[in-house]
Amino acid sequence: MPRLPLVTITDLPDRYHQSYHSAMNRDLGLINTIQTLFGKPRLAELLDSVQDDILNSPGMEPWIACTVGLTVSHELDNHSIWEAILPRARSAGVRDAVIDAIASGTAPRGLLPKEGIWAHFSKEILSNQVKDATWQAITHLVGDDGAIALAALVCYYEMMCRLNSTFELESG
Repeated sequence: MPRLPLVTITDLPDRYHQSYHSAMNRDLGLINTIQTLFGKPRLAELLDSVQDDILNSPGMEPWIACTVGLTVSHELDNHSIWEAILPRARSAGVRDAVIDAIASGTAPRGLLPKEGIWAHFSKEILSNQVKDATWQAITHLVGDDGAIALAALVCYYEMMCRLNSTFELESG
């Protein structure tokens, strides 16, 4: 049972309605976590702004964001966020081979380099061991701005997974 209630728009002062709508429409598989965070609306608004900035960064395609989200949720063993992201990943074009490799923990092995690099980078960030070669590959693909956004996305998903677990939410 969740430790905190899911907040609805009727629970919020009018000044947060726009942020609430924005956050719910931008969802990357984190609806319940975001709804719960609106118990502290200013924090939820700030985090939504961060997510918006990341997702609108150069080179941040939906399938890349979903690959990162799946990798982070797998590595942190957060099944509820994994399950929430999975349909979005499929609709964004993440191949079954990529999903299966992430789920089995073998990614990036066996994947095309253009697909596996996102999982590889995410895993290195989570283990605090980003290698120079990985950084160079990422910046080659998306530039410095894109690399910053990707690193922030990994950390954003990590935070959301940890909050989801802390709040004992059953879905993303």
